Amino acid sequence: MSLVRSAGGGELQPMAGWHEGEPLYTDKQFVIRHTVPPNGLTFAGVLDLFNADSVAGAVAPLLSGEGDLHIDLSKVEFCDVSGIRALVSTAQSGRRRLVLHGLPRALHRVMMLVGWGDLPSLQLCDCGMERK
Repeated sequence: MSLVRSAGGGELQPMAGWHEGEPLYTDKQFVIRHTVPPNGLTFAGVLDLFNADSVAGAVAPLLSGEGDLHIDLSKVEFCDVSGIRALVSTAQSGRRRLVLHGLPRALHRVMMLVGWGDLPSLQLCDCGMERK
């Protein structure tokens, strides 16, 4: 389980225990919400060619802040290669590190195989993945 420090240097908590806050981005198939504590986002729905650029555009401004930006992907139903590329390019464009939580096993494996797991601006957390 990945533990992250809440905003203001509070106690360590699991990302999965964070609460969803206000929406940041919504379309017919995808929703991004802020989290409580505020240094994270939750993604839910389908991330694909039709919304990847919009999702990247919504997240990019948040990468100018301080500390890591944590994203819970455990509610993502489907993510195609354009969605993966949007996450990677967004991570490379900011000064904060993007930490991805709750990645489906297949998505985690693909990102590791192509070398995106080694990028300094992107951390792939294995929290929430089933062990086999």
